[in-house]
Amino acid sequence: MSKDRFQWICATLLTAGVVAFLWGGSKHPLTDASLGPLGTPDYFRAFARHVAGHSGWQEIHAGILAGPVLWALGAVGLARRVGHEGDAGWAQFALVGLAIGSALWAVVFTLDGFVAPLQAAAVMAAGSSADAVHAFRSNQEIVLRLGLVSWLLIGTGIASLSMAAWASSERAPLVRFVLVPVGLVVGLWPLVAFVAGPFRPGPFTSGLWTATAILTGVWFLIAAAALVQREAPLID
Repeated sequence: MSKDRFQWICATLLTAGVVAFLWGGSKHPLTDASLGPLGTPDYFRAFARHVAGHSGWQEIHAGILAGPVLWALGAVGLARRVGHEGDAGWAQFALVGLAIGSALWAVVFTLDGFVAPLQAAAVMAAGSSADAVHAFRSNQEIVLRLGLVSWLLIGTGIASLSMAAWASSERAPLVRFVLVPVGLVVGLWPLVAFVAGPFRPGPFTSGLWTATAILTGVWFLIAAAALVQREAPLID
């Protein structure tokens, strides 16, 4: 397979990941404090009713799940492009971070998209009994905490790819002046948000999550465009 064809395939995977991820995210109802005080039994009862009454819950979560998995696959093309001309360590570090992060993400949204509806139905059938609510809450706690870990790893991958691009000899303006600075901000933001507090106990209940998800999708679209852009001549 030619190098150009491989780059186009990877760019298509990145773009498809953005479309799936943002489509699913745009259809997902809010899970913030509008359901009640975060972490309380009342919050999880309201959340369970929310899930049980949503007809497209599985489809939405399938899209959200697919996004980072496709990003991890498509990122191989970008790592190949910038890694062989710069610091290959950053590119390899990025691929590991994205691979582990997307694998954990798949677990998170399998639990949230396909296990949670079964537990929510049990809550409704049991009349919101304490035991049923506790089981639903336990699943959501896993989703919240593991979701944070996976998003931190995805952010690490984005920041590392940006560092690899910065260290490379690639001088295309889209790479040097857009992909790199935006990627560093988007990639490091989850860690900053966790340390500062907005992403505690996890990103999904934060009011900043929607903007974070959109900006991350935008960065991967930039990466897809950079991937198929003709490489600029190397500068000695």
